[in-house]
Amino acid sequence: MVGAITETWSFETLVKSSGYRNVVTMDNPPTALVHDGAVDERTVTNGIAAYYVSQRDLSLDATERARQLLQRLHDLGDWAAGEIVERRRRDEARLSSGYYDLKPRLSVHQMFVRRFVRRHPGSTVKEISVGASLAVSEVQALTAELCGRGILVASGQRETRYELSASEEARYREFDNDGSAATTP
Repeated sequence: MVGAITETWSFETLVKSSGYRNVVTMDNPPTALVHDGAVDERTVTNGIAAYYVSQRDLSLDATERARQLLQRLHDLGDWAAGEIVERRRRDEARLSSGYYDLKPRLSVHQMFVRRFVRRHPGSTVKEISVGASLAVSEVQALTAELCGRGILVASGQRETRYELSASEEARYREFDNDGSAATTP
């Protein structure tokens, strides 16, 4: 049951106070209505949701309180709060895993080549060209760059074939073992 409203937080103020990045834009952002009752509730009137959040267990620190309110809006089913909270979690996971420190950072076409070679080790320039939808001349330049950076290794006598380097293979194994293969760059 909803108690007396003790404070009202606009969505914009919540996001700014939380220190999280605002990753959504919308016409009608939600409002968190903090009340002195015991439970959190969501009511919908004429298609507009109202979020009543119990003040129980809310921090007195404004930053932490805003973060808790965003989380509780997310728990009540608010899409916008969910996007912000989940993006923050993803960013924190990437930061703690060293994702942002991974070297080297690659161009889009370099990444196409690396991904194709990972899935098809021992590929030729022509095979990579077809598989990555890139011109043969571009693939030749990209494979030379990637070999120079230690990402690919070339082998073969008659026809050059490419594979991921041992360090790249190890990096992928590390991601796969962490269960984070879905976010592998």
